[in-house]
Amino acid sequence: MNDIPRKQNANIYTVMLLVSMLFMLVAVIAMFVEFRRYEGTLPWKTDEARPQVMHHTTLPTYF
Repeated sequence: MNDIPRKQNANIYTVMLLVSMLFMLVAVIAMFVEFRRYEGTLPWKTDEARPQVMHHTTLPTYF
């Protein structure tokens, strides 16, 4: 008797996994398209930024 195990049918969890993978792929493509709208530049590039610093010469007293 050579019992070969049968392949399981796709259940709801397999379908949910495939649908979530499809939506993740769509999200990655949408984020890439949105990134390309900025012509590939990084909008958070802060090399030229000079932060403003405020210096207090007297410390406030809280009594």
